[in-house]
Amino acid sequence: MKLAIAGCGRIASVHYEAIEQLIQDKNYNVSISALIDISEINAKHFQQKHQIDSKIFTDFEDALNQVEFDSVLICAPHDFHETLAIRSFENGKHVLLEKPMAHDLNSALKILKHSKSSGKVFMIAENSQYWPEVNCVHDLLQKKAIGEIITVRASFRQNTSSDIFDSYNLLPGDQLDKAWRFDKKSSGGGITLDGGAHWIRPMRIWCGNVSKTMAKFGYPHPAMEGESLSQAILEFDQNVTGIFEGILTEVTNFSPETPFRVTGTSGELVIGVGGFGVTLFNQEFPEGKKVLEDHGYISSFRHQFDDFYQCVKTPGRQPVASAEFSLGEMKTAFAMERSDQEGKWIEIE
Repeated sequence: MKLAIAGCGRIASVHYEAIEQLIQDKNYNVSISALIDISEINAKHFQQKHQIDSKIFTDFEDALNQVEFDSVLICAPHDFHETLAIRSFENGKHVLLEKPMAHDLNSALKILKHSKSSGKVFMIAENSQYWPEVNCVHDLLQKKAIGEIITVRASFRQNTSSDIFDSYNLLPGDQLDKAWRFDKKSSGGGITLDGGAHWIRPMRIWCGNVSKTMAKFGYPHPAMEGESLSQAILEFDQNVTGIFEGILTEVTNFSPETPFRVTGTSGELVIGVGGFGVTLFNQEFPEGKKVLEDHGYISSFRHQFDDFYQCVKTPGRQPVASAEFSLGEMKTAFAMERSDQEGKWIEIE
């Protein structure tokens, strides 16, 4: 695989470190043909950090015209996704696109249309689909380890002073006075559309699609135009009710918290603090039994790229989750926004 990386921020580094692991552990044949970022300083910083011998471009068209590659990893701001993805498909490239698919549904539908006509692999990088703890919970739910699901709770808390991703801080070399994720036009929303997707996807894996929601937004982070507090009740197709909460502040020191809790008729499943490990509570193990040791959120990036690589290398193979499936997180986020604005339940098609 000859891979171009479009967008050289911190999340691109997380992807690249996962790729490096696969190259070392599985002897995968992946080379980086181009690093593309509107900030040459960012691209050079990425190149030096990872010691990559590849050309740097500040214009995607130049990379398309000057360098040979068959696949693209897109880690750019959300409002760049449509142009980068469509131009990739028009030039016969396979695409791994960071979530959300786009900053709005119209752009996402355009991307999907071009992906289908191209015949190339198209995968949304929603890494929680590959989170070992999430999949362990899914397997145990299928086995009725806690009986029938009654409710599910998902919660994440972050502050921008300790954020480890290319999320809310300015990157080296940025001349902007505001990080792009603070800009609602660029991001398409707030924390629900963005980081919230990683918490909504697992609930959809376990409980089915979200059918309606009632939400309330808040704005505790002074620099963020979109919501930085998101609280919602979610109803799922499987007649299950869930609670979602996400919050982003500047410097709050948050207490340790379990990101997911699934309650059933005979017990509970809990993903541990920091997203590590799974503990089962039921009639057999009333004090709890750790049924999966610590893998963690970051480990999902390796499994995610492994799926993309195998899809590119194996004709006819499809990703674990289709690109269309990721529209569910987008529709849920936009329905939550409407609910906050209109003060009522919003149904999701």
